[in-house]
Amino acid sequence: MWEKAQEIQYPSILPQAGEMKAALTPPPTPKEKQRPNYILRVQVLLCLLAAAAVLAMSRVAPEAYRQCGDAFRAAMDSGVELNGQEQLLKFTSETVSSLQAGALDVMARLERVTGAHQPDDEQAPELTGAGGQLAAFWPFVPEGNSTKSYQPPFELALPLESFYITSDYGWRKHPVTGKSDFHTGVDLAAAEGTPIRPAAGGVVQKSEYSDSYGNNVVILHSDGVTTRYCHMQYVFVRQGETVDENTVLGTVGQTGMVTGPHLHFELLCDGVRYDPDKALGLA
Repeated sequence: MWEKAQEIQYPSILPQAGEMKAALTPPPTPKEKQRPNYILRVQVLLCLLAAAAVLAMSRVAPEAYRQCGDAFRAAMDSGVELNGQEQLLKFTSETVSSLQAGALDVMARLERVTGAHQPDDEQAPELTGAGGQLAAFWPFVPEGNSTKSYQPPFELALPLESFYITSDYGWRKHPVTGKSDFHTGVDLAAAEGTPIRPAAGGVVQKSEYSDSYGNNVVILHSDGVTTRYCHMQYVFVRQGETVDENTVLGTVGQTGMVTGPHLHFELLCDGVRYDPDKALGLA
């Protein structure tokens, strides 16, 4: 009698359907977190700021806007390739410099229109911070300068009998370097050789030469007031000499950094430069 054979279960060597799919599917690659492109964001922001500045300039300072447009067209006509990084950076730098000069000029004009100068009855200059109303916008006003007018406690006479103003006090585009520059005085153009007289009596504090001012003389008056006369052709006074309104300090010239004969006149009080237009009766 045959004994009933014991059933033996052998494990299946064939993979199941789910195991087969898992074996054929590559393991998932961990997805890296994409970092934000800060350079692109900065470039977009700069473009928006430039567009806003151009739009504001076209309405507030149409002349500066026209100059920027002329510079852009000149660059295009001269073959500036904006696809090259070096050319693009150079053109952008020049454009930003032009925009800055225009903006600073607009700020100076707005300050004059809104009455940022000191009242007529205010004699003493405010020395709490160089720059007056624009001190909060440092470095728009260089240290040692003020955008306010200052009237000394004595009258100032015109240093030249005849002249015409070529450059006022404040921000401008430098006629030699072409860069934005804070003009520390007023330029009075006159024929070379025209006699220069002091605006008031005093003592010659300096009689010297510098690369920028050329031949120049500094007169020390009372109450800490000094006046400076620059770009002179000849100097007729020496340090320590006492002068009055009839003394001839020298003659108009074009020494130093200039583009033509003129007198650069500065008004200072306690070492701070002020807009001399009002004190000279030019405003």
